[in-house]
Formats: sequence, structure tokens, C-alpha cells
Amino acid sequence: MIPIVNPTLLEWQAVIADFRQAWESGQVTTGTFTRRFEAAAEERLQVPHAVMVQSCTAGLMLVLRALELQGEIIMPAFTWTATAQAALWNGLTPVFADIRPSTYTLDPEKVAAAVTPQTAAVMPVNVFGCPPDYEAFEAIGKQYGLPVIYDSAQGLGSQYRLTDGTWQFSGNFGTAEIFSMSPTKVITAMEGGLITTSDATLAQKLRQMRDYGKTPDGEDIAWLGLSARVPEINAIVAYYNFGHMDELVQRRQELMQHYRQGLTGLRGVTFQDIPADRRTSGNYFTLFLDAAQARHSRDQVYEHLKDQGIQAKKYFYPALHQQKVYQTFGVSARTPLPVTEQAAAAGLALPLYSHLEEKLIFKVLNIAKGFLL
Repeated sequence: MIPIVNPTLLEWQAVIADFRQAWESGQVTTGTFTRRFEAAAEERLQVPHAVMVQSCTAGLMLVLRALELQGEIIMPAFTWTATAQAALWNGLTPVFADIRPSTYTLDPEKVAAAVTPQTAAVMPVNVFGCPPDYEAFEAIGKQYGLPVIYDSAQGLGSQYRLTDGTWQFSGNFGTAEIFSMSPTKVITAMEGGLITTSDATLAQKLRQMRDYGKTPDGEDIAWLGLSARVPEINAIVAYYNFGHMDELVQRRQELMQHYRQGLTGLRGVTFQDIPADRRTSGNYFTLFLDAAQARHSRDQVYEHLKDQGIQAKKYFYPALHQQKVYQTFGVSARTPLPVTEQAAAAGLALPLYSHLEEKLIFKVLNIAKGFLL
């Protein structure tokens, strides 16, 4: 089986030496190695504050809690379930807006149309590594006085070009951005998440809330928090893998180009558009199969690849408003989401990881292309 994801882990000798140091020190969670990684992220991404937590999901939950929001959060339904689950866990109501048909990121115009007096925040999502239209959402946040919180789970290493021509890494936008460093991500900590923000007060609050909400002296509880502390071994892995961010992203983009070149021109097959003002992290390569035009449907291609020993993923499927959990909580789409539903029915992610051998890429290509010709 060729897996769809496989964590790229680097510098074994370095991490094992640091593992031993953490082991022998007795400080095995949220210690000096965690802070070392946070400092490296702040310097490389050029962000004022980076706070490592146990997962992106925990980061989303903590940020929403720390901001003490009440009401509704506008977000896409074409995203991983954690985006909306974090809202529900905080007693907030997800309001789903549609996405753009080319980038598959949240549509700013649909968001603006969905704002009501009950809106507490906007939560755009980085999709497969492609950033949302940051400047458009910053303008919406300013216009309506709303915090903009970015679920950038798949976006560590992605970039955005501002209207003045300068490039900035994801992590520099909104009230906060939250990244994942799970095994499926370009830069993995094995498990972990990272919150970036320019708000020093929020960063300090989050550092307390990841440890139950303890006061700095540890003698009282100031905030309602979680046990989202970081094992030092995860921070060590994060630090060394993060040090290779540029080459990991570059390698992903090279492999994605092989897929694009090999599959371009097939009837009914399209890809995510990466606008000129954005650089993807390359977290996933997803093709979209138009059931009315392609030789085979998305589900048929999925089954064929599986039969040939190739793992693929229907992604993001089902869309959030079609998932049972949100129906159970009475959360549904208030307006039609045609682009979301089309994308959820058509998207198929193919194997991609930074150390994937080119011969395997071409094997996947040959099998997929032969089935779709």
C-alpha cells in the first residue's frame, strides 16, 4: 500500500540526544525545549508570539475560550471537522458560508453577506496548504469590528503577498492563527499545534490556559483552560523538522507539479488554483472529478486506486453541514452551499509526503491516468 500521508522525520541523532537530555532533566513537558521551538517559530515566521499546544484542535478551543466569545462564528463547511467542533465545545454556533470555486477557500463576499448582530467572529481556513484571502478578511474584521481567527491547520510554511508586494508567512494575520503539526502535516511534531498572535495579552493568557488556566505562580486557577501541555519530545521533533521548513515545502511543490503535469488535460479533471499572491505549503494534492464529464466518478477512482494498493482520501467529505454530529446539534446550512457540496463530492487527495519517491508518484500517476483516459 502506498499511504496517502507518511510523516517526514529528520535528524534522528539530534532528537535522540535532546530526548535523553529531557529525560534526564525530569522536565518532560512544556519546558525549555518547548520554548526553544516557540522562539524559532517567532523568528522564522516573524511573528511576535508563538504558543505551542498539544494539538491544533486544542489551540482552536483555547483561542475561542480566551477571547470570551458568545454567539455565532462564520466559517466554511469545506474543512476538517475540528473547525466547527471547537466552536461547539465553546457553546458557539457555527454558521457556514460558501467557498470560492477555484481556491476552495472561504468566499469573503459570502462571509460579509452572512454577518448579523449575533456574529462573534469569522474563521477562514487554509485549504490543502493554500491560504485564504487574508487581506479581504482583515478588511471584513475591521469593517464589522470582528476578530478574525484563522484555522491554518494545513498552512505552516504557506505565504501570502500583500498589496505592497511583500511576502509574509502565514501566522502574521488576524487575531490569531492556529496550525497543526500532526503526522499528516508538512512539518510534524508527531503530535502538536501552534498558535501565533501579535497580541501579547492573549499569548500570555493562552500559555496559562494550556496548563488548566494556572496563575503564573501555579498556586491558583485564573482561567478555564485545558490540559494541553506539550511533551518535550514533541517540541524537540517540531524544532528540528521546522528547521527544514523551506526544503520540505519545496519538495512538496515539486511532487505536486508532477501530478499536475501528468493529469492535466484529462476530461473532467481539475485542480485547486493557487493564486499568484499565495504560496501553498503543499499539505495535500487534491484533484476534482466532475461526475458529468470524467470517465469515472470520484468514488470509482477512489475504489480503483485502493484495489491497486494506493491510498487516497475523499477530501473534505462529507462537508460539515452534511455530517451527523452537526445535525445532532441542530447546526445546518442557512443558505445554499453549492460550491461546497460540489467540491465535497468531487475532491480526491492523492499520496503526498516530502520523502515520497518520484517512482511512486509516477506509479500513482500511471494507474490513475490509465483509469481516467
